[in-house]
Amino acid sequence: MAGIAFEGEIGSVTARQKEFIAGVLNKRRLKANKVRIETLGKAGDNYAANVKKITAELEGGETFKMVAKIAPTNEVLRATMAADITFANECLMYSKVLPRLVDLQRAAGLSKAELFPFPECYGVLMEPPSEIILLEDLKDSNFEMLDRFTPLTNESVKQIIKKFAILHSLSFVLKKKEPDTFETYAEKLIDLSSMMFGNPDFQKFGVNVENETISILDNDVYKKAVRGSLSQIWKHGIKIFKNQRNIRYSVITHGDGWTNNIMFRLKESIPVDAILIDYQMSKVGSPVCDLQYMIFICTDYKTRHQHFYEWIDLYHSELDKSLANFGLKVNYVYPRDQLDADLRRHSKFFFSSAILLCSVLIQKPENAAKMREAMENVAEAKDVAEALLHMTNLDSDSVQLYKRKIEDLVDSYRELGYLE
Repeated sequence: MAGIAFEGEIGSVTARQKEFIAGVLNKRRLKANKVRIETLGKAGDNYAANVKKITAELEGGETFKMVAKIAPTNEVLRATMAADITFANECLMYSKVLPRLVDLQRAAGLSKAELFPFPECYGVLMEPPSEIILLEDLKDSNFEMLDRFTPLTNESVKQIIKKFAILHSLSFVLKKKEPDTFETYAEKLIDLSSMMFGNPDFQKFGVNVENETISILDNDVYKKAVRGSLSQIWKHGIKIFKNQRNIRYSVITHGDGWTNNIMFRLKESIPVDAILIDYQMSKVGSPVCDLQYMIFICTDYKTRHQHFYEWIDLYHSELDKSLANFGLKVNYVYPRDQLDADLRRHSKFFFSSAILLCSVLIQKPENAAKMREAMENVAEAKDVAEALLHMTNLDSDSVQLYKRKIEDLVDSYRELGYLE
Protein backbone atom coordinates (compact mmCIF):
# COMPACT_ATOMS: atom_id res chain seq x y z
CA MET A 1 0.00 0.00 0.00
CA ALA A 2 3.06 2.21 0.23
CA GLY A 3 2.92 5.14 -2.13
CA ILE A 4 -0.86 5.05 -2.69
CA ALA A 5 -2.88 7.90 -1.22
CA PHE A 6 -6.49 7.02 -0.34
CA GLU A 7 -8.91 9.93 -0.56
CA GLY A 8 -12.63 10.56 -0.26
CA GLU A 9 -14.75 8.40 2.03
CA ILE A 10 -11.78 6.62 3.55
CA GLY A 11 -13.63 6.15 6.85
CA SER A 12 -15.85 3.60 5.15
CA VAL A 13 -13.02 1.14 4.50
CA THR A 14 -10.75 -0.62 6.96
CA ALA A 15 -6.97 -0.66 6.79
CA ARG A 16 -7.16 -4.31 5.68
CA GLN A 17 -9.51 -3.40 2.85
CA LYS A 18 -7.20 -0.62 1.68
CA GLU A 19 -4.35 -3.11 1.68
CA PHE A 20 -6.47 -5.53 -0.34
CA ILE A 21 -7.44 -2.88 -2.91
CA ALA A 22 -3.78 -1.96 -3.34
CA GLY A 23 -2.91 -5.63 -3.75
CA VAL A 24 -5.52 -6.13 -6.48
CA LEU A 25 -4.16 -3.15 -8.39
CA ASN A 26 -0.62 -4.44 -8.00
CA LYS A 27 -1.62 -7.92 -9.18
CA ARG A 28 -3.08 -6.35 -12.31
CA ARG A 29 0.19 -4.43 -12.75
CA LEU A 30 -1.58 -1.11 -12.38
CA LYS A 31 0.63 1.52 -10.78
CA ALA A 32 -1.65 3.86 -8.87
CA ASN A 33 -0.68 7.08 -7.16
CA LYS A 34 -4.09 7.82 -5.72
CA VAL A 35 -7.31 5.92 -5.00
CA ARG A 36 -10.54 7.81 -4.50
CA ILE A 37 -13.51 6.25 -2.68
CA GLU A 38 -17.05 7.53 -3.25
CA THR A 39 -20.56 6.35 -2.41
CA LEU A 40 -22.33 4.68 -5.31
CA GLY A 41 -26.09 5.10 -5.44
CA LYS A 42 -28.52 6.39 -2.84
CA ALA A 43 -29.82 5.12 0.47
CA GLY A 44 -32.20 2.25 -0.17
CA ASP A 45 -30.37 1.08 -3.29
CA ASN A 46 -28.58 -1.61 -1.31
CA TYR A 47 -29.52 -2.71 2.20
CA ALA A 48 -27.02 -5.50 2.78
CA ALA A 49 -23.74 -3.77 1.95
CA ASN A 50 -22.05 -0.45 1.42
CA VAL A 51 -21.40 0.00 -2.29
CA LYS A 52 -18.53 2.27 -3.24
CA LYS A 53 -17.01 3.53 -6.45
CA ILE A 54 -13.24 3.03 -6.46
CA THR A 55 -11.26 5.19 -8.88
CA ALA A 56 -7.53 4.55 -9.13
CA GLU A 57 -5.48 7.34 -10.72
CA LEU A 58 -2.67 5.62 -12.60
CA GLU A 59 0.72 6.76 -13.73
CA GLY A 60 0.35 8.34 -17.14
CA GLY A 61 -2.96 10.01 -16.34
CA GLU A 62 -5.31 7.08 -16.95
CA THR A 63 -7.84 5.78 -14.45
CA PHE A 64 -9.07 2.33 -13.46
CA LYS A 65 -12.55 2.03 -11.94
CA MET A 66 -14.04 -0.65 -9.75
CA VAL A 67 -17.20 -1.16 -7.74
CA ALA A 68 -16.60 -2.30 -4.16
CA LYS A 69 -19.19 -4.13 -2.10
CA ILE A 70 -18.19 -3.67 1.52
CA ALA A 71 -19.66 -5.56 4.45
CA PRO A 72 -20.93 -3.54 7.41
CA THR A 73 -18.63 -3.52 10.44
CA ASN A 74 -21.35 -2.64 12.96
CA GLU A 75 -22.02 -5.83 14.90
CA VAL A 76 -25.80 -5.35 15.10
CA LEU A 77 -26.10 -4.54 11.40
CA ARG A 78 -23.85 -7.49 10.52
CA ALA A 79 -26.08 -9.81 12.51
CA THR A 80 -29.28 -8.32 11.08
CA MET A 81 -28.02 -8.55 7.50
CA ALA A 82 -26.29 -11.90 8.08
CA ALA A 83 -23.20 -10.42 6.46
CA ASP A 84 -21.14 -13.57 6.88
CA ILE A 85 -23.69 -15.55 4.85
CA THR A 86 -24.54 -13.00 2.17
CA PHE A 87 -20.91 -12.22 1.39
CA ALA A 88 -19.98 -15.91 1.36
CA ASN A 89 -22.81 -16.57 -1.13
CA GLU A 90 -21.78 -13.75 -3.42
CA CYS A 91 -18.12 -14.61 -3.19
CA LEU A 92 -18.88 -18.19 -4.25
CA MET A 93 -21.08 -17.06 -7.13
CA TYR A 94 -18.56 -14.60 -8.58
CA SER A 95 -15.40 -16.62 -7.98
CA LYS A 96 -16.62 -20.17 -8.66
CA VAL A 97 -20.19 -20.72 -9.86
CA LEU A 98 -20.62 -18.15 -12.62
CA PRO A 99 -17.18 -18.75 -14.16
CA ARG A 100 -17.87 -22.51 -14.16
CA LEU A 101 -21.23 -22.03 -15.90
CA VAL A 102 -19.62 -19.88 -18.57
CA ASP A 103 -16.89 -22.53 -19.02
CA LEU A 104 -19.67 -24.95 -19.94
CA GLN A 105 -20.82 -22.57 -22.65
CA ARG A 106 -17.30 -22.14 -24.00
CA ALA A 107 -16.81 -25.90 -24.09
CA ALA A 108 -20.04 -26.16 -26.10
CA GLY A 109 -18.61 -23.76 -28.69
CA LEU A 110 -20.67 -20.68 -27.93
CA SER A 111 -19.34 -17.32 -29.07
CA LYS A 112 -18.29 -14.59 -26.67
CA ALA A 113 -21.49 -12.67 -27.43
CA GLU A 114 -23.59 -15.68 -26.39
CA LEU A 115 -21.93 -16.21 -22.99
CA PHE A 116 -23.93 -15.51 -19.84
CA PRO A 117 -22.86 -12.01 -18.75
CA PHE A 118 -21.78 -11.06 -15.25
CA PRO A 119 -19.50 -8.37 -13.85
CA GLU A 120 -15.85 -9.35 -13.86
CA CYS A 121 -14.67 -10.01 -10.32
CA TYR A 122 -11.25 -8.52 -9.60
CA GLY A 123 -10.92 -10.00 -6.15
CA VAL A 124 -12.69 -11.05 -2.95
CA LEU A 125 -11.58 -10.73 0.65
CA MET A 126 -13.48 -12.88 3.14
CA GLU A 127 -11.94 -11.81 6.45
CA PRO A 128 -14.67 -10.68 8.89
CA PRO A 129 -15.44 -7.89 9.50
CA SER A 130 -13.47 -6.61 6.47
CA GLU A 131 -15.20 -8.55 3.70
CA ILE A 132 -15.00 -6.79 0.35
CA ILE A 133 -15.76 -7.78 -3.25
CA LEU A 134 -14.21 -5.78 -6.11
CA LEU A 135 -16.15 -5.83 -9.36
CA GLU A 136 -16.14 -4.38 -12.84
CA ASP A 137 -17.83 -1.00 -13.16
CA LEU A 138 -20.58 -1.83 -15.65
CA LYS A 139 -21.18 1.82 -16.44
CA ASP A 140 -18.00 1.66 -18.49
CA SER A 141 -19.87 -0.85 -20.70
CA ASN A 142 -22.89 1.46 -20.97
CA PHE A 143 -25.07 -0.41 -18.50
CA GLU A 144 -27.23 1.61 -16.18
CA MET A 145 -29.73 1.14 -13.39
CA LEU A 146 -33.38 2.07 -13.82
CA ASP A 147 -35.53 4.02 -11.39
CA ARG A 148 -36.66 1.60 -8.68
CA PHE A 149 -39.92 3.52 -8.17
CA THR A 150 -41.00 3.02 -11.79
CA PRO A 151 -42.52 -0.37 -12.72
CA LEU A 152 -40.49 -2.35 -15.22
CA THR A 153 -41.75 -2.26 -18.81
CA ASN A 154 -42.47 -5.27 -20.97
CA GLU A 155 -39.19 -4.71 -22.82
CA SER A 156 -37.22 -4.68 -19.56
CA VAL A 157 -38.90 -7.82 -18.25
CA LYS A 158 -38.19 -9.74 -21.44
CA GLN A 159 -34.49 -8.94 -21.21
CA ILE A 160 -34.40 -10.15 -17.60
CA ILE A 161 -36.32 -13.33 -18.36
CA LYS A 162 -33.84 -14.24 -21.10
CA LYS A 163 -31.01 -13.99 -18.57
CA PHE A 164 -32.90 -16.04 -15.98
CA ALA A 165 -33.51 -18.72 -18.61
CA ILE A 166 -29.81 -18.95 -19.48
CA LEU A 167 -28.72 -19.02 -15.83
CA HIS A 168 -31.22 -21.77 -15.00
CA SER A 169 -30.42 -23.80 -18.12
CA LEU A 170 -26.72 -23.81 -17.28
CA SER A 171 -27.56 -24.98 -13.80
CA PHE A 172 -29.52 -27.89 -15.27
CA VAL A 173 -26.55 -28.69 -17.51
CA LEU A 174 -24.10 -28.57 -14.61
CA LYS A 175 -26.32 -30.84 -12.54
CA LYS A 176 -26.44 -33.35 -15.40
CA LYS A 177 -22.80 -33.23 -16.50
CA GLU A 178 -21.07 -32.54 -13.16
CA PRO A 179 -23.42 -33.62 -10.36
CA ASP A 180 -20.70 -33.56 -7.72
CA THR A 181 -19.76 -29.98 -8.61
CA PHE A 182 -23.39 -28.95 -8.52
CA GLU A 183 -23.88 -30.58 -5.13
CA THR A 184 -20.78 -28.84 -3.75
CA TYR A 185 -22.18 -25.46 -4.79
CA ALA A 186 -25.62 -26.38 -3.45
CA GLU A 187 -24.18 -27.20 -0.04
CA LYS A 188 -22.25 -23.93 0.18
CA LEU A 189 -25.03 -21.59 -1.00
CA ILE A 190 -26.99 -20.80 2.14
CA ASP A 191 -30.70 -20.06 1.80
CA LEU A 192 -30.96 -17.06 4.09
CA SER A 193 -34.72 -16.65 3.67
CA SER A 194 -35.39 -20.19 4.90
CA MET A 195 -33.29 -19.53 7.99
CA MET A 196 -35.60 -16.66 8.87
CA PHE A 197 -38.80 -18.72 8.93
CA GLY A 198 -38.21 -20.14 12.39
CA ASN A 199 -37.10 -16.81 13.87
CA PRO A 200 -39.78 -15.49 16.29
CA ASP A 201 -38.72 -11.90 15.60
CA PHE A 202 -39.24 -12.40 11.87
CA GLN A 203 -42.64 -13.93 12.53
CA LYS A 204 -43.56 -10.96 14.72
CA PHE A 205 -42.36 -8.59 12.00
CA GLY A 206 -44.61 -10.35 9.48
CA VAL A 207 -47.63 -9.93 11.74
CA ASN A 208 -46.89 -6.22 12.21
CA VAL A 209 -46.52 -5.57 8.47
CA GLU A 210 -49.71 -7.51 7.74
CA ASN A 211 -51.70 -5.49 10.28
CA GLU A 212 -50.34 -2.17 9.08
CA THR A 213 -51.00 -3.13 5.45
CA ILE A 214 -54.62 -3.99 6.22
CA SER A 215 -54.99 -0.68 8.07
CA ILE A 216 -54.30 1.39 4.94
CA LEU A 217 -56.55 -0.63 2.60
CA ASP A 218 -60.13 0.57 2.02
CA ASN A 219 -61.76 -2.30 0.17
CA ASP A 220 -62.68 -5.46 2.08
CA VAL A 221 -61.62 -7.58 -0.91
CA TYR A 222 -58.03 -6.40 -0.52
CA LYS A 223 -58.13 -6.66 3.27
CA LYS A 224 -59.34 -10.25 3.05
CA ALA A 225 -56.60 -11.18 0.57
CA VAL A 226 -53.85 -9.79 2.80
CA ARG A 227 -55.22 -11.17 6.06
CA GLY A 228 -53.37 -14.35 7.00
CA SER A 229 -50.62 -13.83 4.43
CA LEU A 230 -47.59 -12.44 6.25
CA SER A 231 -48.63 -13.81 9.61
CA GLN A 232 -48.38 -17.26 8.01
CA ILE A 233 -45.47 -16.67 5.61
CA TRP A 234 -43.18 -18.84 7.68
CA LYS A 235 -45.58 -21.78 7.32
CA HIS A 236 -45.82 -21.24 3.56
CA GLY A 237 -42.02 -21.01 3.33
CA ILE A 238 -41.32 -24.17 5.31
CA LYS A 239 -43.82 -26.10 3.21
CA ILE A 240 -42.44 -24.85 -0.10
CA PHE A 241 -38.71 -24.93 0.55
CA LYS A 242 -38.35 -28.10 2.61
CA ASN A 243 -35.84 -30.34 0.84
CA GLN A 244 -35.74 -27.96 -2.13
CA ARG A 245 -32.11 -28.84 -2.85
CA ASN A 246 -33.11 -32.41 -3.63
CA ILE A 247 -36.03 -31.62 -5.92
CA ARG A 248 -35.42 -32.75 -9.50
CA TYR A 249 -36.20 -29.37 -11.03
CA SER A 250 -34.20 -27.20 -8.62
CA VAL A 251 -31.51 -24.92 -10.04
CA ILE A 252 -29.09 -22.29 -8.83
CA THR A 253 -31.17 -19.12 -8.68
CA HIS A 254 -30.24 -15.47 -8.49
CA GLY A 255 -32.55 -15.06 -5.51
CA ASP A 256 -32.97 -11.27 -5.41
CA GLY A 257 -33.93 -10.10 -8.88
CA TRP A 258 -35.53 -6.74 -8.18
CA THR A 259 -34.96 -3.54 -10.13
CA ASN A 260 -31.80 -2.38 -8.35
CA ASN A 261 -30.09 -5.72 -8.88
CA ILE A 262 -30.36 -5.56 -12.66
CA MET A 263 -28.63 -3.17 -15.04
CA PHE A 264 -29.64 -2.43 -18.61
CA ARG A 265 -28.07 -1.26 -21.82
CA LEU A 266 -30.46 1.15 -23.52
CA LYS A 267 -30.92 2.16 -27.12
CA GLU A 268 -33.14 5.19 -27.58
CA SER A 269 -34.41 4.60 -24.03
CA ILE A 270 -35.42 1.00 -24.81
CA PRO A 271 -33.63 -1.84 -22.96
CA VAL A 272 -31.76 -4.00 -25.44
CA ASP A 273 -29.69 -6.01 -22.96
CA ALA A 274 -29.63 -6.78 -19.23
CA ILE A 275 -27.12 -8.05 -16.72
CA LEU A 276 -27.83 -9.45 -13.27
CA ILE A 277 -25.84 -8.15 -10.33
CA ASP A 278 -25.85 -8.77 -6.55
CA TYR A 279 -25.82 -12.52 -5.95
CA GLN A 280 -25.94 -12.36 -2.14
CA MET A 281 -29.25 -14.23 -1.94
CA SER A 282 -28.37 -16.93 -4.46
CA LYS A 283 -29.49 -20.41 -3.51
CA VAL A 284 -30.74 -23.68 -4.96
CA GLY A 285 -34.48 -23.62 -5.54
CA SER A 286 -37.25 -23.74 -8.11
CA PRO A 287 -36.74 -21.69 -11.30
CA VAL A 288 -40.07 -19.95 -10.60
CA CYS A 289 -38.54 -18.30 -7.52
CA ASP A 290 -36.67 -15.86 -9.77
CA LEU A 291 -39.64 -15.38 -12.09
CA GLN A 292 -42.31 -14.69 -9.47
CA TYR A 293 -40.01 -12.54 -7.34
CA MET A 294 -39.20 -10.21 -10.23
CA ILE A 295 -42.63 -10.15 -11.87
CA PHE A 296 -44.75 -9.51 -8.78
CA ILE A 297 -42.40 -7.04 -7.10
CA CYS A 298 -41.14 -5.02 -10.05
CA THR A 299 -44.09 -4.75 -12.47
CA ASP A 300 -47.57 -3.27 -12.20
CA TYR A 301 -51.00 -4.81 -12.76
CA LYS A 302 -51.50 -3.35 -16.23
CA THR A 303 -48.26 -4.75 -17.62
CA ARG A 304 -48.80 -8.14 -15.96
CA HIS A 305 -52.35 -8.25 -17.33
CA GLN A 306 -51.07 -7.70 -20.85
CA HIS A 307 -47.93 -9.84 -20.82
CA PHE A 308 -47.80 -12.40 -17.98
CA TYR A 309 -48.45 -15.48 -20.12
CA GLU A 310 -46.24 -14.11 -22.85
CA TRP A 311 -43.41 -13.85 -20.31
CA ILE A 312 -43.86 -17.42 -19.14
CA ASP A 313 -43.90 -18.62 -22.77
CA LEU A 314 -40.74 -16.63 -23.43
CA TYR A 315 -38.98 -18.09 -20.41
CA HIS A 316 -39.73 -21.66 -21.45
CA SER A 317 -38.72 -21.10 -25.09
CA GLU A 318 -35.47 -19.36 -24.06
CA LEU A 319 -34.76 -22.21 -21.65
CA ASP A 320 -35.19 -24.65 -24.52
CA LYS A 321 -32.97 -22.55 -26.77
CA SER A 322 -30.13 -22.52 -24.24
CA LEU A 323 -30.47 -26.22 -23.38
CA ALA A 324 -30.30 -27.07 -27.09
CA ASN A 325 -26.66 -25.92 -27.09
CA PHE A 326 -25.94 -28.98 -24.96
CA GLY A 327 -28.14 -31.46 -26.82
CA LEU A 328 -30.93 -31.25 -24.22
CA LYS A 329 -34.65 -30.67 -24.72
CA VAL A 330 -36.71 -28.59 -22.36
CA ASN A 331 -39.63 -31.02 -22.40
CA TYR A 332 -37.41 -33.59 -20.71
CA VAL A 333 -35.49 -31.21 -18.46
CA TYR A 334 -38.27 -28.89 -17.25
CA PRO A 335 -41.63 -29.59 -18.94
CA ARG A 336 -44.09 -26.75 -19.37
CA ASP A 337 -46.74 -28.44 -17.24
CA GLN A 338 -44.19 -28.65 -14.41
CA LEU A 339 -43.41 -24.94 -14.80
CA ASP A 340 -47.11 -24.07 -14.59
CA ALA A 341 -47.56 -26.34 -11.57
CA ASP A 342 -44.59 -24.74 -9.80
CA LEU A 343 -45.90 -21.25 -10.47
CA ARG A 344 -49.15 -22.18 -8.76
CA ARG A 345 -47.49 -24.11 -5.92
CA HIS A 346 -45.19 -21.20 -5.02
CA SER A 347 -47.78 -18.47 -5.54
CA LYS A 348 -49.00 -18.18 -1.93
CA PHE A 349 -45.48 -17.76 -0.59
CA PHE A 350 -44.55 -15.14 -3.19
CA PHE A 351 -47.76 -13.24 -2.56
CA SER A 352 -46.68 -12.84 1.06
CA SER A 353 -43.09 -12.12 0.06
CA ALA A 354 -44.13 -9.39 -2.37
CA ILE A 355 -46.11 -7.61 0.34
CA LEU A 356 -43.20 -7.80 2.74
CA LEU A 357 -40.57 -6.67 0.26
CA CYS A 358 -42.67 -3.85 -1.17
CA SER A 359 -43.05 -2.46 2.36
CA VAL A 360 -39.29 -1.97 2.44
CA LEU A 361 -38.51 -1.17 -1.19
CA ILE A 362 -40.98 1.73 -1.42
CA GLN A 363 -38.93 3.65 1.14
CA LYS A 364 -37.67 6.98 -0.19
CA PRO A 365 -33.90 7.60 0.08
CA GLU A 366 -34.29 9.82 3.14
CA ASN A 367 -36.45 7.22 4.89
CA ALA A 368 -34.11 4.42 3.87
CA ALA A 369 -31.19 6.33 5.34
CA LYS A 370 -33.06 6.73 8.63
CA MET A 371 -33.93 3.03 8.55
CA ARG A 372 -30.30 2.02 8.14
CA GLU A 373 -29.26 4.40 10.92
CA ALA A 374 -31.88 2.88 13.20
CA MET A 375 -30.62 -0.59 12.35
CA GLU A 376 -27.09 0.45 13.29
CA ASN A 377 -28.07 2.06 16.57
CA VAL A 378 -30.55 -0.33 18.13
CA ALA A 379 -29.27 -2.10 21.19
CA GLU A 380 -30.05 -5.60 19.96
CA ALA A 381 -30.68 -7.13 16.54
CA LYS A 382 -34.11 -8.35 17.62
CA ASP A 383 -35.28 -4.73 17.92
CA VAL A 384 -34.54 -3.97 14.27
CA ALA A 385 -37.87 -5.33 13.03
CA GLU A 386 -39.65 -2.69 15.08
CA ALA A 387 -37.71 0.06 13.28
CA LEU A 388 -38.21 -1.16 9.72
CA LEU A 389 -41.79 -0.20 8.90
CA HIS A 390 -44.46 1.90 10.51
CA MET A 391 -47.00 3.42 8.14
CA THR A 392 -47.41 6.37 10.48
CA ASN A 393 -43.78 7.30 9.79
CA LEU A 394 -44.19 7.34 6.02
CA ASP A 395 -45.18 10.34 3.95
CA SER A 396 -48.54 10.22 2.17
CA ASP A 397 -46.97 9.60 -1.27
CA SER A 398 -45.14 6.51 0.00
CA VAL A 399 -48.27 5.19 1.67
CA GLN A 400 -50.29 5.64 -1.52
CA LEU A 401 -47.55 3.96 -3.58
CA TYR A 402 -47.52 1.00 -1.23
CA LYS A 403 -51.31 0.79 -1.21
CA ARG A 404 -51.40 0.83 -5.02
CA LYS A 405 -48.78 -1.93 -5.21
CA ILE A 406 -50.74 -4.16 -2.84
CA GLU A 407 -54.01 -3.59 -4.70
CA ASP A 408 -52.24 -4.31 -8.02
CA LEU A 409 -50.81 -7.49 -6.53
CA VAL A 410 -54.17 -8.73 -5.31
CA ASP A 411 -55.81 -7.92 -8.66
CA SER A 412 -53.15 -9.90 -10.54
CA TYR A 413 -53.35 -12.87 -8.22
CA ARG A 414 -57.12 -13.01 -8.48
CA GLU A 415 -56.99 -12.71 -12.26
CA LEU A 416 -54.40 -15.48 -12.53
CA GLY A 417 -56.39 -17.72 -10.24
CA TYR A 418 -53.69 -17.84 -7.57
CA LEU A 419 -55.97 -16.60 -4.78
CA GLU A 420 -58.64 -18.87 -3.40
